[in-house]
Amino acid sequence: MGKVLKIVGGLIGLVVVLIIAAVLVIPMVVDPNDYKQEIISQTKSATGRDLKIDGDIGLSIFPWLGVEINGLHLSNAKGFGDTPFAEVRHLQVRVNLIPLIFTQSLEIDKVKLAGLKLNLAKNSQGVSNWDDMTGGQSEEALTSAESAGEGPADTTAGGGLQGLSIGGVAISDAHIVWDDQSTGEHFEVKQLLLETGAMAPGRAVDMRLALGLDRAQPALRSEFDLRGRLMADPAQGSFSMEALEVLLKVSGEGLPKAGVKAKLSADLYFNQAQDLLEVKNLLLSSEDLRLSGAINGQAISSAPRFDGQLKLAQFSPRNWMQKFELPLPQTADPSVLGKLAMALVFETQPQRIDLKNFEMQLDESQIKGNFTLIDPASPAYRFHLDLDKIDVDRYLPPAVDKPEKKPVASSKDSGDKPLFPVELLRNLKLDGTLRVGSIKANNIQAEAIKVVIKSKGGQLHIDQQVGRFYNGQLKGVLDLNVKGKQPTLKIKQSASKIQAGPLVKDLTGQDRFDGVGGFSANLSSRGQTLTQLKRGLNGNLKMEFLNGAVKGVNLAKMLRDAKARLSGKKPANSVEPEQTDFSELTASAVIRNGLLTNKDLLAKSPFLRVNGSGRVDLVGESLDYVVRPVIVSTTKGQGGEGLDDLKGIPVPVHLKGPWSKLDWNIDLGKVLAESQKAKLKETLNKKLDGQLKDKLPGGLQDKLKGGLKGLF
Repeated sequence: MGKVLKIVGGLIGLVVVLIIAAVLVIPMVVDPNDYKQEIISQTKSATGRDLKIDGDIGLSIFPWLGVEINGLHLSNAKGFGDTPFAEVRHLQVRVNLIPLIFTQSLEIDKVKLAGLKLNLAKNSQGVSNWDDMTGGQSEEALTSAESAGEGPADTTAGGGLQGLSIGGVAISDAHIVWDDQSTGEHFEVKQLLLETGAMAPGRAVDMRLALGLDRAQPALRSEFDLRGRLMADPAQGSFSMEALEVLLKVSGEGLPKAGVKAKLSADLYFNQAQDLLEVKNLLLSSEDLRLSGAINGQAISSAPRFDGQLKLAQFSPRNWMQKFELPLPQTADPSVLGKLAMALVFETQPQRIDLKNFEMQLDESQIKGNFTLIDPASPAYRFHLDLDKIDVDRYLPPAVDKPEKKPVASSKDSGDKPLFPVELLRNLKLDGTLRVGSIKANNIQAEAIKVVIKSKGGQLHIDQQVGRFYNGQLKGVLDLNVKGKQPTLKIKQSASKIQAGPLVKDLTGQDRFDGVGGFSANLSSRGQTLTQLKRGLNGNLKMEFLNGAVKGVNLAKMLRDAKARLSGKKPANSVEPEQTDFSELTASAVIRNGLLTNKDLLAKSPFLRVNGSGRVDLVGESLDYVVRPVIVSTTKGQGGEGLDDLKGIPVPVHLKGPWSKLDWNIDLGKVLAESQKAKLKETLNKKLDGQLKDKLPGGLQDKLKGGLKGLF
């Protein structure tokens, strides 16, 4: 036994002596720089490229077997210019021989790479400047070779390494260019930096990745800096990144000079075996903007499902945009966009996205509800939203006083522009409900609103109800069908007990009408443009208003003044209000192919009965209408005195012409002539019934009355 131990000890001593001799002798007798030309030749033979080595090649043997190379230049492919494909200023890789020999563990020292320059390019024909180095072997060929046993060796088989550790990675001052002539894209990664601490399975390592990214079109500059503590455990199939912090700054075309900055922080956990992902302590911030939350993921590699919550802390979008010198929208109220906050819970599946408990505050408005997206490839949307109040007018552009322009005749105007996004509507699948407590839009106010929207197969249905609309109610249904060659539109609308005065004032800005009543409309049309819809419009309208007034027009005063001028007299001064009162105003109309016909306009007042009839050409935007006021009383109400001789005589007012230049006239002379005839007829009838009653033979009196009828 003693001899055996002596023999083993001697062998070990011999090995040690040989190793020491190799460490001392090899560096003295072997100069790796003598092999530069051999390396260059082998590179040329393998790649067809020219390799240039400007610096020295360093070699270390024990205990670290390593190589150090300086000043490498690899030429570009043919047709891609003289710029080198790759350059390396300094490269160092070392392996510790002691654990490799005695424990079969691979321990690599920190890998250092400095001054890398890599020029990647693709020409206009789609050929890249590295295709020649792949040997032309297709992906299918590689897959076939691997399946035939010619692929990479199975590193999981027995007899492999017992452990792997890397002292870290240090990549500095790297520059990568991507120039794609086939698409016009050009990117440059500048000042790339990658630093890590020592890496080993089950042990956390600090790391940092920083770079600058330049894009040509549009001209943008991005600065990216990532830091965190990385842990990877291949045996457990787990990966984590704790204290992750990402800084991003983007500047360039369309952005402020100072750029836009953002910061992301989180803790990431991924388990490959369980196919789980967890994101904790998520925080995205940019000045006053702070978005926080958490995300959980399951079946990440097969059928990914995510759930979590997000919260946007209250901030001022207006101030945030001003800090970044971003253009602010022009709004009628400069104080809007002062507050914004949001919170939601989400769940996602491969074919479904659910936003639950959605809450958002915008200035003084709050909206709550749920939203669902089904099958993103052929999306269907469902939603239920509740909005407490909003003044839309505050967010619209401010009103601008524009000088009046004379209308210019044109055969092609806004009436010929398409109105409906047909393709979008044909593919739109929508089922939602919107409730609004109160809204103001275009100065019109409404409360207690419910809108139900459904769309499928090119058919859009909107059902809306307004519980409080100027002290009344408003409801209606709109159906739009775009399945055929031309869209078809149907509208049913009705209103009841509406205070017309405030409505007209809010709508026009002028106090022109008063009264309580309502209207109904049942309309249909066909077409894609406004002109087509007008031309194809059919249906009927009805309206009824009570106890009101048409303001700005005193019809009685107009008649008295016209009569005075016709008689050569000066119109009398009057303190009467400029309005025409009515106790009842009713009308109905029929629309056929864009032509509206009304035959039963009726307005009643204490002294007037007004009838009207005529036509409105909606396509030509012109009017041909006759209003016939009849004086029924001159002793009371607005009639006053001075119109006794017109009592019971219709006074036709003819309105005719385009809407933009409407003309009207009253043939008062003819009216007065009719009035005198009526008076003469009345006088003769009285005489026949009075003074001549007993003086005429029997039957002659009745014959004279009949003759007077024919005369008058």
